[in-house]
Amino acid sequence: MTQATPSPAEPAGLDLPLVRRTGYLLHKAGVLLMEDAERALAAQGMRLRYFYVLAALESGLSLSQQDLSRLLNLDPTTMVALVDEMEGADHVERRRNPSDRRRYILSLTDGGREALERAGHAVDRVERDFLSAVPEADRDRLRAVLGDLLADRWPRVIACE
Repeated sequence: MTQATPSPAEPAGLDLPLVRRTGYLLHKAGVLLMEDAERALAAQGMRLRYFYVLAALESGLSLSQQDLSRLLNLDPTTMVALVDEMEGADHVERRRNPSDRRRYILSLTDGGREALERAGHAVDRVERDFLSAVPEADRDRLRAVLGDLLADRWPRVIACE
């Protein structure tokens, strides 16, 4: 008896209706990729959410802790503790927002840029390894499709002036 070749919607070795659910596959791929990235960053003494804050601040936008909390879907209390940690490590600097003295604008320090560069290389390797079975053109297309899916659902971050 010949076994049927799985379709692209049915990964080889999995005979579960669940694997035909795009949402589940996106979630599972994301979880696995994040776990791999966490392990790579842990070797540098960094966590993934720490890396995400550094990477978000790389944009050069004047972002507040509240902006980052919304953008990264982190609890505001967690964000304050994380920024405290980052400031203590001399990776992030807080400055009062001149137009709203209750808010702080965050920016990368030179040490933060160096930490981001090292961590970025580790995350790049993880992503490259994770996606190695996918041709480069398909990786680019995947990023574009995910961008399209998120376009109207992305948090509205209002950078400080």
